[in-house]
Amino acid sequence: MSTYGWLFCVFAGAGLLSSAARSDAYRIGAGDVLSLRVLEWQPVEGQAVEWDALRANLTVDSEGMVTIPFLGRIKADDLSLPDLSTVVAEGLQDRLAVSASLDAVIEVATYRPVYVAGAVRTPGEYPFRPGLTVAQLVAQAGGGALGTGTLDARDMLTRDGTLRLLQLDAERLALRRAMLQAAIDGQETLTLPPRQDGSAWPADLVSSENRVLRLRNERRARELLALDDQIALLEREIEVLNERSAAMERLIDSARKENENAQSLVDRGLAATARVSETERTVALVEAQSLDVSTARLRARQGITQAEAEKLALRDRDLIEDTRELQRVEEELARAVSSLDTQQSLAIAESGLILRGGATGDDPALPEPEVTILRGQGGSAIRLTGLETPLEPGDVVSVTMPRLLGQWSDDLASQDPASGLQPAASLPADQAPPPALASQ
Repeated sequence: MSTYGWLFCVFAGAGLLSSAARSDAYRIGAGDVLSLRVLEWQPVEGQAVEWDALRANLTVDSEGMVTIPFLGRIKADDLSLPDLSTVVAEGLQDRLAVSASLDAVIEVATYRPVYVAGAVRTPGEYPFRPGLTVAQLVAQAGGGALGTGTLDARDMLTRDGTLRLLQLDAERLALRRAMLQAAIDGQETLTLPPRQDGSAWPADLVSSENRVLRLRNERRARELLALDDQIALLEREIEVLNERSAAMERLIDSARKENENAQSLVDRGLAATARVSETERTVALVEAQSLDVSTARLRARQGITQAEAEKLALRDRDLIEDTRELQRVEEELARAVSSLDTQQSLAIAESGLILRGGATGDDPALPEPEVTILRGQGGSAIRLTGLETPLEPGDVVSVTMPRLLGQWSDDLASQDPASGLQPAASLPADQAPPPALASQ
């Protein structure tokens, strides 16, 4: 155990007293990480001794419980730090049978995070620090152009580049889908659906996908041709073996007749017995050769069956691979189209800010973002508002943009987001958006 002098205890006690109000006000919740130190005052030595074995960091789990050495699981949710310290100290005194001079010091090592969602650049989870306000959290989350009612050239160029990249990616995926569908249907060229605006598909992308389709078809044709050649060769081999088998049958008949004649001569005493044995060996040899021919013919037919099965397997393999690839491409295309629609909607909103003078700050009436703070859970949850509201650990901040007022906002609201921005030519001269947005 490490020891601390009386002077250390005095300063430590003063520090604890200075933060007593904050400790009493703070309520522990799930996700907090607490630090535990256990001190025992020894009056004989005149010093406090820390129990190193009980020094630990305690994580409050989703049920609001913490695990204390020697005490097990204890409910910490909604307790203040002094209250939990008292519970732990009294529990250790009873469990370990020590004097009442034992004290537990519990502090927050890491606060549970706060969350921000909505009209910010990087929504998500952020660490909490005492004194954090909603405005500071929104600033950390990148609440920029739309959040403040101002736009700069970098935002416009970034949005323009993002839209172009997403559109190119969506077109590439759409053409890849058409190529895979053509491959599945056995077509030689792509069948392209008309574009929404009636314009032609990018020639370089179409040419590239047609080239891929042609190479795939040529590869499959070569593989099928090789199998067809193998089948034709085996069929020719079978024809030759059939002819050879017929010749062997005639040879067998001749050998058998010769054997019968030799046997007849031996029976009449006109030939030696060795003559019969010789003809029998000839018959056996010819029959063995005939069996070899039959085996070779059977092997050739088996090769044809295997080649036909490989042709079917080749078609099935390509069909399965193309179908799987088509499913993957369709999923990517759906995500790309969704992202494109979102970026187009944001571009429409930004163009509305520009047309109303938001980019230069000429319109002082542009509204600030609306924020809602959700504090607590279940029936005890409350909702707060205001950018200057102090946050507490676990708060969830939702940021929304008020609807832009004016004729241009009404026009934007009536547009189909999937159709992109309204062309500049259809707008009055004094309302045409900047080229970076009008070109999309």
